[in-house]
Amino acid sequence: MNGEYAQPQHISDSIYLGAAIVLSIIGIVGFLFNTCVIFIMIRDPRLWTPQNVIIFNLATSDLAVSVLGNPVTLAAAITKGWIFGQTICVIYGFFMALFGIASITTLTVLAYDRYLMIRYPFSSTRLTKETAIYAIVGIWIYAFAVTGPPLFGWNRYVNESANISCSIDWESGEHSNYVIYIFVFGLFLPVTVIIYSYVSLVVTVRKRAAEKVIGQATKAECRVAIMVAVMILAFLTAWTPYSVLALMIAFGGVHISPVVSIIPALCAKSSICWNPIIYIGLNTQFRSAWKRFLNIPSTLSEVSLDADITTNMTKLVTGHQELPTHHMNNGGSDHPTGLIMCCLAHDEHRRSATYADRYECNLEMKSSRNPQTLGKRPETDIGDVSL
Repeated sequence: MNGEYAQPQHISDSIYLGAAIVLSIIGIVGFLFNTCVIFIMIRDPRLWTPQNVIIFNLATSDLAVSVLGNPVTLAAAITKGWIFGQTICVIYGFFMALFGIASITTLTVLAYDRYLMIRYPFSSTRLTKETAIYAIVGIWIYAFAVTGPPLFGWNRYVNESANISCSIDWESGEHSNYVIYIFVFGLFLPVTVIIYSYVSLVVTVRKRAAEKVIGQATKAECRVAIMVAVMILAFLTAWTPYSVLALMIAFGGVHISPVVSIIPALCAKSSICWNPIIYIGLNTQFRSAWKRFLNIPSTLSEVSLDADITTNMTKLVTGHQELPTHHMNNGGSDHPTGLIMCCLAHDEHRRSATYADRYECNLEMKSSRNPQTLGKRPETDIGDVSL
């Protein structure tokens, strides 16, 4: 896969043309969809749930690849070879590796967060906007720790065999220990955490189903978990061919022709397209925000509960679980004791002014003076939330 060590081999003009066309499509789609996600999230503050803060980081990483990476590779494909020199090759290879590891680490954080949200729905240590920002900082530090060593002499970034992009030196065998390092911490460990999170999540949901304690909030968490799972599956599907090929070259002594190596490389680059498409397709919050931007009325059938919704006074919980309440620091004059949050489906244009408007989420709050009614609200009173 690395051209510096591969035997010269002619690549036909049609192969370069095909690669250029695919790279153009990937770049345009990746740029438009990720820009759309970022634009809508910046414009609509109601989308800034802790989970969406993490997704914003993923969209930013994918957008950076479409802006900084794809044009370079596209230019190389059009000119039928790398024309930017060794320094740009190192910079390109490092940042593409950095963004790739940051993406899979972000998906790992999302997967583990889904597990915690469903396994421990009332935990005080659940993800908040502040901890989400800390998580993002940690993601980028981790990604640099995984991809930075070649900049300091432990392996290096070189041209791939098709000579239209640069990556880790998989082929020379000089730094095989780094290849092990990047696969352990850049692929195997994240995938292990993802598998653990979703296996544990499925076990938890089945246990609650058997005990008949699944409410609307748990169902909503499962819908979000499915969205994250689809994003992870798409990412791994895009990157697995490239990863397998790199392992075969590094440790199997396999020599791959430049023409063949282009295919898994293009598959890996396509990963920047799938996440925003899946997010737009499966996230009802985003679709509602997009309709608000276009002034398209929302319908009740399109309204869906998002279990990440919180206010400054309590967490959204439903089902047969106890509903804990938290006291405000304003002396308690603005809301009654024993506040119960009931989420009702509303048309966006017919919402009445309630506590929901004050806390920037479409929640109609109902109160109960009788503490004995806490946690005994029937599930039929719990509707959906539209953000």
